[in-house]
Amino acid sequence: MPVKIMEPVLPKDLPEINFADCFDPDEPYIENAVFKDTAIDLGDRRGVEFTEVRFQNVTFSEATVPQLYLRDVIFESCDFANVQLDEVTMKRVRFVNCRLIGTSMTEGVFEDVVFRECNWQMAALGFSKQKNVRYENSRLNEADFYTCKLKKVDFSECELSGINFTGTPLKAIDISSCRFERISVTLEELKGAVVSEEQALDFVVMLGLIIKK
Repeated sequence: MPVKIMEPVLPKDLPEINFADCFDPDEPYIENAVFKDTAIDLGDRRGVEFTEVRFQNVTFSEATVPQLYLRDVIFESCDFANVQLDEVTMKRVRFVNCRLIGTSMTEGVFEDVVFRECNWQMAALGFSKQKNVRYENSRLNEADFYTCKLKKVDFSECELSGINFTGTPLKAIDISSCRFERISVTLEELKGAVVSEEQALDFVVMLGLIIKK
């Protein structure tokens, strides 16, 4: 059964604002705004907050922004490649057609978050806590989910080849519609996962089991 995820709550008529004109490095908090077709450099700064904000076609430089806080935020066609966002907190957030190659969100907290048609290749999400999260039609090849806590998390039509689930229990996690050639996971962590018949045979081979006919 699909996970029910709360939608971001944003005002209908958000003003389009120039980021440089409204961002105060001493009080890095922005709410009720739209940012379009621009590049944003957050530098190396802790504790930036965005609330009720929409980003469209925005490129974020290779910044280091630990403890970023996002609530009721939508990212559309944005580029986060190699951005360091460790310890990020996200509540009611959407990422649509975003580039997250090499992005780091280790020790993050995700709640009611959707990643739709995103490129997560070689991203780092280790030690994150994820509840009511959906990955849709996204590429997660070589992504690192080491020792994560996943509760009501869906992977729908995703590419998972090379993903690392070591230390992450997959009980009740549905990956049956996903594609992969190899996954780093143990038999104990795989227990209770929802897989297709074809995937089940692939896991038998990957785990080194021998089928006796």
